[in-house]
Amino acid sequence: MTDLGFGTVGAPLLTGPESTASTPLARAAGRLQAVLPPGWRVEIAVAPDEPGGRPRPLLRVLMPQD
Repeated sequence: MTDLGFGTVGAPLLTGPESTASTPLARAAGRLQAVLPPGWRVEIAVAPDEPGGRPRPLLRVLMPQD
């Protein structure tokens, strides 16, 4: 099991052309966003790399701030 360290995760958001591309992950994020309650957000981020490994994209669901 991988510990992603939720709390202060150093997982940057994807920005640029790769964030708007229609990928399976982006489509899944859109479907998830469509069924979440108002105020909740879905972000595509990059998991911190493991030593010698590749960075991996992940979905992050954020609760409303209020």
